[in-house]
Amino acid sequence: MRTRHRALTALAMASLVAFPLAACGNEGEEKPTEAATQEAPPSQDPADATPQERIEAYFEASDAAAAEGWKDSSYADDYLVPELAEKQKADDAERAETGTVITGDRKLSEWKIVNESGTAAEIEFCDDATRLEASKAGKPVGLSDESPKLIAGFKLTRDPTSEPWMIQKKGYYDEGTSCEAYFTD
Repeated sequence: MRTRHRALTALAMASLVAFPLAACGNEGEEKPTEAATQEAPPSQDPADATPQERIEAYFEASDAAAAEGWKDSSYADDYLVPELAEKQKADDAERAETGTVITGDRKLSEWKIVNESGTAAEIEFCDDATRLEASKAGKPVGLSDESPKLIAGFKLTRDPTSEPWMIQKKGYYDEGTSCEAYFTD
C-alpha cells in the first residue's frame, strides 16, 4: 500500500512539473488551430466508393451482423441488389433461428479487377476466414473442413453512375485452387 501511495505521489509531482514546462517551451510559436491539425475525413458518400471499397464495407457490415447473431440484416439493402438482398436476409434469418454467431477478423486481399466500366465491375479477391470462429446456441463449432481461404468472384452494378455500386452476384471458385497459386499469375 505504501509503495502504491509513493508511486501515485511521484506521478502527480511529475505531472505538476511537466505541464508548466510544456507551456514555457512554445513561447513565440503560433499554435495550429484544431481545424488545421485535423485531416479531412474520407468521403462518407457511398456513391463515391470504389467497387473494392463497397465489397469491403459489405463484409464489414455482414461480419458485424454475424457477430450479433444476425438479429439485423438490413445491411443487405445497402450493398446488394434487391433480389440478392432478399436471399441474404432469408439466409440470415435461418442462421438467427439456429443461434449461429460468427466472430473474428476476416482478411480480404489479392484484389484483381477482371472488368470494370462506368456501370459494371467484376472483381476477384482472396477471402481469408481462417481467423473466424463460429458458435451455435452458445457452443463452439467448426466453420468447415474445407479451406476457409477462398477465391471470391463478385459482380457489381450501378445505374446511373451517380449511384453506389451494388453487389449483383457473389460466389466462390472451386476450393482446389489456393489464393496464393491463383493470384501469382
